[in-house]
Amino acid sequence: MPEEIPLSPEQAAALTELLADQEHRLSLLYHILDKDGRSSRFVPNWAQRRLHQSAHSRNNILKVRQLGISTYIALLILDSCLFIPNFKAGIVDKTLDDACAKLQKIKYAYEMLDYLPEEPTEADIELAAIGRMIKAHFATPNFKTHSISFPNGASVVVGASLRGGTLQLLHVSELGYIAAHDPMRANEVITGSLNAVGKNCQVYFESTHEGGKYGVNYEQVLSAMDMIGKPLSPLDFKFYFFPWFEHEEYQLADSSYQRNEEDESYFAGLETRLDISISPPQRAWYSTMKRVQRSKMKQEYPSTPEEALAPIMDGTIYSHQISSLRERGELKAEFEHEPYRPIYTAWDIGIGDYMSIWWIQPNSHGKWLVLDCYTANGKALSHYIEQLRVRDARWGRCASCITPHDGSRKDPTLTSFNDHLRNAGYAVTQIPRTQDIWGSIENTRELLSSCIIHARCSEPSICDGISYIAGVDALANYRTLPAGAHGALKTAPLHDQCSHASDALRAFADGLSRGLLSLYAPREQHAHHRAQQSSFVSAFLN
Repeated sequence: MPEEIPLSPEQAAALTELLADQEHRLSLLYHILDKDGRSSRFVPNWAQRRLHQSAHSRNNILKVRQLGISTYIALLILDSCLFIPNFKAGIVDKTLDDACAKLQKIKYAYEMLDYLPEEPTEADIELAAIGRMIKAHFATPNFKTHSISFPNGASVVVGASLRGGTLQLLHVSELGYIAAHDPMRANEVITGSLNAVGKNCQVYFESTHEGGKYGVNYEQVLSAMDMIGKPLSPLDFKFYFFPWFEHEEYQLADSSYQRNEEDESYFAGLETRLDISISPPQRAWYSTMKRVQRSKMKQEYPSTPEEALAPIMDGTIYSHQISSLRERGELKAEFEHEPYRPIYTAWDIGIGDYMSIWWIQPNSHGKWLVLDCYTANGKALSHYIEQLRVRDARWGRCASCITPHDGSRKDPTLTSFNDHLRNAGYAVTQIPRTQDIWGSIENTRELLSSCIIHARCSEPSICDGISYIAGVDALANYRTLPAGAHGALKTAPLHDQCSHASDALRAFADGLSRGLLSLYAPREQHAHHRAQQSSFVSAFLN
């Protein structure tokens, strides 16, 4: 090992100045294992530099794969623990093993502080000497499976979620995965882990997104996006998005690349919308990766935040039908209702809980026009009847309310849900309880294959300033329980915020399959009283 040379006063002053600047330390002192498994000195890339130089107290980072954001944060944690006494950091990841792997990155970078490569340069020798001094000062930190503690009182802990204690830095990696696969733990991260951080301390959420337009991660990303361009308090999240085409490594200089019309149209659209230029090597990389990633490409390597938030996760029940509707241009369609045909409403009942209603009408070509969807929570039935009347004024009176099996359940006044609707002047058709949930779901799949869904069904419902999941997003993300969840012995749908609108549409599909609804019957125009309404409903309801 080369002999250390004593520092001159000038060198000592320069060293002190160097070590006083965290960005310089992060650019010089630490080693990582690169993508090929080789040790290399960490040099921040464009995304890591941008994040470091502009980070807020709380940061939400929507990203593509392999940008090294989690590596940067691991080194930021190590550096803070070394140079800030009593600094406390925590790491939450999609699994405990993944969180522990980040601890190993921190341990590796510490152990390599005094690393000297073969045939070292003068800079290598100087930096290894600095590393030896740092390690000598700290002796040996206490490395454990789930934590590292330093002699200066600093420490870092990992966990599936962290509650209690006080952290100066919290790193939550892959909240998108956690929210899609374990919604309860995602909620615990927000209510537990996030509340362990002081208001002026650092929080980093960094994730690709899974699960479409709902769930904890979607809500967190959307909240951060809503703050773009606005003054941020210490408790507000700053939004970051790092697209694939800004990463210089995502290029492929391959002369054998064959352009295809679909991808070229996609690139042309990006260049026009975003005012960018996508080079031939970038196009070759994207198209080649897309052949492997397939439907996951826009989730793993999005070009825009909208792309990142749109993909439907695997295991969703109506994903094929939603994709088919999208391909046919019938998922966010623009059309007018047909004034001489009946309009039905389909309900999922949840007084004091979520309630969802669909407005659905047969058209003259054997299709079902899905006009609107409304969802709210904790409102009285009178609120939903008012929603009916608002749309009655727009489209004409609802011909019949299609309610599920529990519509006959009585409230404390001994009046059933169905009777409340009848007392408000609406006809009611109650659908018997299904004995086969998957048969009922199959009915809904058949219904969706003959639907045209208006664009307004893709907009969230707004009630008292609160945004509720759009009907289309509920259908797109309606999925089965994770294997073995809640002691389930067989596959069943997950009951979450997506299930309400999905169950309402399923009631309608069951009514259609039982012959209780008519596709072609003409619509009565002047039935305003309950008795009159009952007579014309009987003309097209069996």
